[in-house]
Amino acid sequence: MASRKALYSILAALFLGYFGFLGASNAKAQSYSSWDSFQRGIEITPFGGTRFGGTINTENTSNFIDYLTIKTSFDYGVMADVDLWQNLQAEFMWNRQPTVLGANNSTTGTTTTIGDATLDMYQWGLLYEFRSPEKKLRPFIVGGLGFTDYETNQLLPFGDKFAYNIGGGVKYFFTKHVGVRLDVRYSPSRSTSGVEEYFDPFYGPYEAQVNNYARQGQANLGVIVRF
Repeated sequence: MASRKALYSILAALFLGYFGFLGASNAKAQSYSSWDSFQRGIEITPFGGTRFGGTINTENTSNFIDYLTIKTSFDYGVMADVDLWQNLQAEFMWNRQPTVLGANNSTTGTTTTIGDATLDMYQWGLLYEFRSPEKKLRPFIVGGLGFTDYETNQLLPFGDKFAYNIGGGVKYFFTKHVGVRLDVRYSPSRSTSGVEEYFDPFYGPYEAQVNNYARQGQANLGVIVRF
């Protein structure tokens, strides 16, 4: 486990290093007069807030459990954004959610707590700001791809799963180097897989493998430090 966490940290560092170098190279090559005053940099944003719960579909019908619940709880983490162009940034986000899993009984409709879990999201993406860098208030949209590491003490038969996010928010800078950021995202993570039946008008019914998702959302507030 320690080696896997170290690998994630190395990937994040390589991400920041690569795009930081790319941004510096583009800055030297850029000669447009409208960008003369633009200073490329890196923003580090520690944050906290809420990640909204989701469900994990199960195929285990022998004990009448049709899905697991992820309890809505606080989350925290850090976002690192590197300027690529005047309004475009490359972003890495790590988001941790300590939470509780519950099992829903399909016959009674009741949910029983089965144990603690920690969900770590690692996401790489792009952020676009709608206003120029000299503005204090900067709305943005953001999206990314990555994976979620499910730490469930073997309550689930899987660990790392594909995940993505899409959302937006607003930044407000008090000074050139310090600001705040409100960030809201839809952030589902792949969970189990199963077989569903479909109907084709030419060939009739058939079965296909499908992926299930824990469909979560998150709302966070962070403090921006810009270098």
